Amino acid sequence: MSRRLVLTLALIGWAALLLAPAPARAACQTANSSASFADSSSYTVQANGVAQVSTSAGFSCSGSVITLGGTSSARATITSANGWKLAAGADRIPYVVSADPNGTYSFARYGTINYFDPTMLSLLTILTGGSFTPRIYLTVNGNANVAAGSYTDVLTVQWSWTICHGVDLNNACILSESGTGTSTIPVTINVGKDCQISAPPVAFGSASLLSQFAEVTQSVLVDCSKGTSFNVAFTSGSAPSARPWRTMKDGAGRVLQYNLYRSDGATIWDESNPQAAATPGTGAVSPAQPFTYKARINPAQAAPMAGTYSDTVSVVVTF
Repeated sequence: MSRRLVLTLALIGWAALLLAPAPARAACQTANSSASFADSSSYTVQANGVAQVSTSAGFSCSGSVITLGGTSSARATITSANGWKLAAGADRIPYVVSADPNGTYSFARYGTINYFDPTMLSLLTILTGGSFTPRIYLTVNGNANVAAGSYTDVLTVQWSWTICHGVDLNNACILSESGTGTSTIPVTINVGKDCQISAPPVAFGSASLLSQFAEVTQSVLVDCSKGTSFNVAFTSGSAPSARPWRTMKDGAGRVLQYNLYRSDGATIWDESNPQAAATPGTGAVSPAQPFTYKARINPAQAAPMAGTYSDTVSVVVTF
């Protein structure tokens, strides 16, 4: 009898541990969340260079010993208000929402994902201590050429769950919690203006006399974010001012006067006199809008000593 009594008391104590009242353990709930990509230039977006972000998937369970096996499930179905695109006006930025950082389990592809699926459990860390905290991962893709602006989407997550909080010796669930719920996740990215410049060097060549240096005509190529108005100018180089002359120098500090002019060959082109682009930017990765200028050495200056003369002038684009 004493052995039976001891055995009975042990069973009662074990059962009390596993069959505690549900309200003390029922802690699964949905909650709204949000996700924001880092502010990025339009060219970063176009190059798929925006860093991946992650956020709460809008569901959590805590305060319990959650069992991964058995009958547990946590199914999420996500829909996108803009068809998996971040929108601003007519422009769209495609992005992927997945249950794992590698994008293997995309919601656009699978529709509904069970975070307790055995293959998911092998990829994800969804249990932190006694809490179940699934996440989603968002990645910009698609090489979108878009204008600057604030782009948004809204994700709606439909949750359906059955969470096992304890099993018996036969691994059968003896305490579970089921429910459904909805969460919303606004998604944003702020896209900034940017420009691309291609500026080949100017080479006057060699000559014995100043009058023998020919005028050089060439162009810098510029483009900016789609729809962006911009101006182009040149700095004065090593000279304090581009007026009346910019200056090239040799290794000894001797100078050779020259200047850069608009395509008319008469208007000095410097930061005080920028030229507006004829058309707004197109967002082209390889800039193609030419800004033609003329470079000319002052033939009336005193002949300098023989040598190699150089200067560095920067192209300034304002937008």
